[in-house]
Amino acid sequence: MVSPDQQKMFEVLEKQRLHQFRVDRVLKIVLPIVGFLLSVMCANLNRLSLIFTIVISIIALWMVGIKRQALWIWTTVVALYCLLDNFYSFGSFDLKRYLYQFGSITTFIWIMGIGRPYIDRWLMKD
Repeated sequence: MVSPDQQKMFEVLEKQRLHQFRVDRVLKIVLPIVGFLLSVMCANLNRLSLIFTIVISIIALWMVGIKRQALWIWTTVVALYCLLDNFYSFGSFDLKRYLYQFGSITTFIWIMGIGRPYIDRWLMKD
């Protein structure tokens, strides 16, 4: 038999799950758009760089924002990708362009990773 306190807790948890589902549904549309725009801004000067930067930024934003994986894992993946892309695009390491690409992608990943709990709490208050 379920006590009234447990029933109330189940209702609150169901409401929270519904709100998180709604946020996930919106983010599944918004994050690829943000990833695409971010990639167009910070990809290096060749087609493969653009394509792989789009893929990496969308996957990283998706994993951090929707799947809620650890920020440090995806920061490391992005750092390694930017390093490889930098060597591929320029033939040597260009620190200025590396910092620009890595900093841009990482900033948005961290905003999404840190901001997601606040978005959930904000929508629960409504």
